[in-house]
Amino acid sequence: MSQNSGFQSILFQHCPCGILVTDQEGSILQLNEAMASMLDGQAEQFLGKTPQTLRPTVYQSLFKGSGVIHLAGPGIERERWLVCNEIDEPSGTTRFYQDVTQQVQLQQQVNTLLQQVEELTITDELTGLANPRALNRALSSQVTRSRRYDNPLCLAVIELMANSNSAADISDDAILATSRHLRDRLRWVDTIARWDHNHFVVILPETNAEHGTQLIEKICAGFSDIVIPSLQEGQTLQLGFGLAQWKKGDDSRLLMERAAQMLNAQGEQQIASAVT
Repeated sequence: MSQNSGFQSILFQHCPCGILVTDQEGSILQLNEAMASMLDGQAEQFLGKTPQTLRPTVYQSLFKGSGVIHLAGPGIERERWLVCNEIDEPSGTTRFYQDVTQQVQLQQQVNTLLQQVEELTITDELTGLANPRALNRALSSQVTRSRRYDNPLCLAVIELMANSNSAADISDDAILATSRHLRDRLRWVDTIARWDHNHFVVILPETNAEHGTQLIEKICAGFSDIVIPSLQEGQTLQLGFGLAQWKKGDDSRLLMERAAQMLNAQGEQQIASAVT
């Protein structure tokens, strides 16, 4: 019997997981070396303490139940993340803690790198068109140029619409086919971007409202000639657009807003249908 007790004591002290045992009142009866190390102290200084008397107070979160625990704040030498699992017994509770600090910090670094990559990305993943970030840069540059030289500049917002009135019904295949239709019919000086799921924005440098409208109308009219095999039976797609010309006092945001307002105002006046 004593041999079993001794073996259990060795396992308890040398287990790589932190182990903390409390009685029914929550007083700490035992904790192993791994647990004391996670708390940056010696086991003796924690024995007999309750969640209310344990210091620093952030250690009270150790008793909040199973799950991830974040230890940080005044009195904490090293920020840690622990995963807790509890076993309740009539005599008390045994808690097992695994230090996942390294994994959490690595994931944070990965997330930071992914965010940095996203900030550097200037193309839409599906279509290969410019993304909103690239569009904003290009539009800002063109607006600055128009302010300096008073050159004409137009912006068109084009919406791909389904007869169900739900953008969610528009497939990636339809988005891709539409992006190719638009891109292939624009001039080399123009910039086209995918703004969101079913909206495209076109920058038309050196173009006034009359010529810009003629160009976009011609492109949208040709949309009725394309065939999208993936369309469901009875489904039709339509293009609508709104166009605004830069005027003194406009910044990029105001120009975008006026083009979007024109799109909403035009309704079905400037629409072309896709073939099912």
